[in-house]
This record gives sequence, C-alpha cells and structure tokens, in this order.
Amino acid sequence: MESFSVGFLLKKLIGTALMPIPVTLVLMLFAFWWLKRAPVRSRLCLVLAMLILGLSSWHPVADRLIRPLEDSYSLFDIQQPVKAVVVLGSASHIAPEGSPAIMNLGSSAVFRLEEGLRILRANPEATLIVSGYAGIGGGTPHAEILKQAAVELGTDPLRILAFPSAVDTEHEAELIAPLLEGIPFALVTEASHMGRAMEFFRRQGLEPIPAPATHTGGYGEDRRIDSRATYKTERAIYESLGRAWQWLKGII
Repeated sequence: MESFSVGFLLKKLIGTALMPIPVTLVLMLFAFWWLKRAPVRSRLCLVLAMLILGLSSWHPVADRLIRPLEDSYSLFDIQQPVKAVVVLGSASHIAPEGSPAIMNLGSSAVFRLEEGLRILRANPEATLIVSGYAGIGGGTPHAEILKQAAVELGTDPLRILAFPSAVDTEHEAELIAPLLEGIPFALVTEASHMGRAMEFFRRQGLEPIPAPATHTGGYGEDRRIDSRATYKTERAIYESLGRAWQWLKGII
C-alpha cells in the first residue's frame, strides 16, 4: 500500500468536506441540534442547507461556475505534431471480475484516454505516458489500468510508459518531466483541470500543449435541478480550491 503524507491526506479531507453535499448535511445536523435550543439558528441553518443544495444542483449556477475554468484552453489541434502524449490519472472503479480494463475506468478517465489515443494515432512515432496511483484503499494502480485499456483498444504496449506511483498532478509533473525535456508533448486532462495541470508542468520548465479531454459545462438552456449539475459544481469548487492551494504553495 502507498505511503501518504499528512499534507496529502489533509488536502483530500478538506477538499471532500467543502463539497456542497457534506456542507448541506452538516448544516442540517446543526438545524436539528438547535431545533429546541435555538430555533432561529435552526431555521437559518435549514434555509442555508436548502439554498446550498438547491443552487449547487441547478444547471445555470453549475454552468456559470465551471465554464470559466473549462474555457481557458482550446481543443487540441490534431495537425500539431507531438513526440509524447501524457494522459493524467483520474478515478478508477471496481468492475465485475473478468471485465475489460476500460470498464474499470471512471467516465473522466475514459474521455482522457480516448483523447490521448486520438492524438497518438495522429503521431505514429509518439509515446503514450499514463499515470495514477492505486488510491488510498490500494488495489491496481490507475496507470496500469489505463495501460491495459489502451492495449485493449489496439495500442502497441511498447509505445506506453506507465507511472503508477504518482499520487497527484504535482507529483505526476515531477516524475514525468525528465522524459519530456526539449520535446513537444500533449497534456491530456479534463478541461476544468487543465489550468492547474499546465502550471505544474510549467514549473518543471516544460511547455505542454493543452489537450482538454471533456467539457462538462452546458451551453444550452438546461434549467433542471439534478445530480449532474451537482457534479459540475463540485468540480468547480475542487479546482478552485486546488488553484488556491497551488498559489499559496508558490508564495510560501
């Protein structure tokens, strides 16, 4: 099992605790706690809980939060030649035993891998670099699952390099940087995550070519309240917190 620093675990804990649903649950607990002791506080907590959950699950609000993060970089120009394609790690999940590797990838990871392979096909001499650790609970490293999935989709395993010990984007940049010095390479990740990822690789003296894999922010008139909007809000909050932490580390 991986050994994680206190700072890494604390970062994950704080990031999870500040998401809309945990905040809503905490406010509801306070509302029940103060129901008889402090009725005014109780009602205030209940109203805040309803507002936070409702607004964070409403598409117009979620889209307004996520789009500024996703629109920072254009889609990858497939005519742009590269020597390497870096697909950053994302979430895995457990599929039934015997399932193809791609079924063990979360939706974001599938989009990232598909974009990485699209770019790889346009550059026959390029190398595919995948990364990602096994998670706090252990298991098969995400990088190995990505590699297996790429092979299942027809990629020559000799063209793939895996970094299964990278625990976050900063660590990925540090580990992969020595292989990328002086060569053009595409950096593949979610559009909302691209700004933070680009900064980490630039701090290693590199100039990645951004290749945003997926945009979740809507451009239509969807005004529903549902869990997909909540996911977009969570992504916006998570990336905003990550950028704040990135900025803070840069000035300490």
